[in-house]
Amino acid sequence: MGKEVELASQYKSDFLANMSHELRTPLNSLLILAKLLADNKEGNLTDKQREFARTIHASGTDLLELINDVLDLSKIEAGKMLLHIEPMNLTELVAYIQRNFQHVAEAKGLRFSVHLAEGLPDSIETDRQRVEQIVKNFLSNAVKFTQTGSISVRIARPAADAEFSHSQIQAESDITISVTDTGIGIPEEKQALIFEA
Repeated sequence: MGKEVELASQYKSDFLANMSHELRTPLNSLLILAKLLADNKEGNLTDKQREFARTIHASGTDLLELINDVLDLSKIEAGKMLLHIEPMNLTELVAYIQRNFQHVAEAKGLRFSVHLAEGLPDSIETDRQRVEQIVKNFLSNAVKFTQTGSISVRIARPAADAEFSHSQIQAESDITISVTDTGIGIPEEKQALIFEA
């Protein structure tokens, strides 16, 4: 049995190493081409087209970072991801959200807005990539499951009457990122199953 487990683990490692190469190769080509389009050396693209190319490049870079994380064998075998804590500018986060989701929402006929509350610090100490990944997941679901109406994002202090599953959250110093949509929603009995883990 021990030999079978060891062999299965080796097959998994080999598969992930090969898949890592297979995924990175076309993605690197996509990034190079998107960068060339965004640079617009021939001057024949509109500002909107260059913005689209920059969005493709930024999204591809995010995907590459995610692939690097998922396929890093040492992280997978250890069963943990390392956090990279650094300052994250909140205005830049708003721009990131708008750049990645404004066009997608509008193409579906949805109103889309991002609100940054007053009185917040310019930046917070966090793992930028993880925050962006979580926000992207919530917004992808919001766009997917909202047929009509609107999607809004609000970055603010927690509401005074908000309830959290982790008691160390403090309304006066912490920041919440809320995604609200007019989609089908999630039944209350399924919420713990989806979110707690």
